[in-house]
Amino acid sequence: MKEFTLEKLFPYADKSFREDLISFSQPVSLKKGTMVGYPGAVCELVPIVLEGSVKVYFIAENGREIFLYRIGRGETCILTNLSVLKKTPYPAYAVCEEDVLGYVIPAEKANYLFEKYSYWRNFVLDMVVKNVYGLFLVLNELISKRVDRRLVEYIKNNAKGNVIKATHEEIARDIGTAREVVSRLLKELEREGYLEITRGEIRILKPIP
Repeated sequence: MKEFTLEKLFPYADKSFREDLISFSQPVSLKKGTMVGYPGAVCELVPIVLEGSVKVYFIAENGREIFLYRIGRGETCILTNLSVLKKTPYPAYAVCEEDVLGYVIPAEKANYLFEKYSYWRNFVLDMVVKNVYGLFLVLNELISKRVDRRLVEYIKNNAKGNVIKATHEEIARDIGTAREVVSRLLKELEREGYLEITRGEIRILKPIP
């Protein structure tokens, strides 16, 4: 994979924007599992992920964890940006799904970039559009699709070389159900010969209809 940099993120930006962006940005390196956001937190830094990913999710009153969106390569967090712009607390949880390399920009500098440069405004607004659309898809999945179909689609979309490295709790969070439900459905698929389940790993043995 080619190295991804701030300059490559904004290839057509003018010199003054690039200089400000680079001078404001502080490099960060975070380990998988690091919690980087929680409800009520004051957002003092705006992130840009260059490598790895951060998962953003919400915990409902009944304790169910609902996946909202993922911050991937070359992206920022829309909830952080909105919290900074509106000066409101962070409303969700965010945790490093993988080891993360990236940059953070102090909140006041991010506001300055938003006000002065269309490059940064368009970047943030593009993230808003992308993730709001994704949230509508999540809502549609939760309302209209049965849990077993959401699980099958999760397996198909997240397998890498016929292997999914995720715990039952992580899968449950992503598809909006309880861990016990995921465990039961996975066991059924294993009994039918579609999967082989080991600790922290699921192997697909044959296509799931």
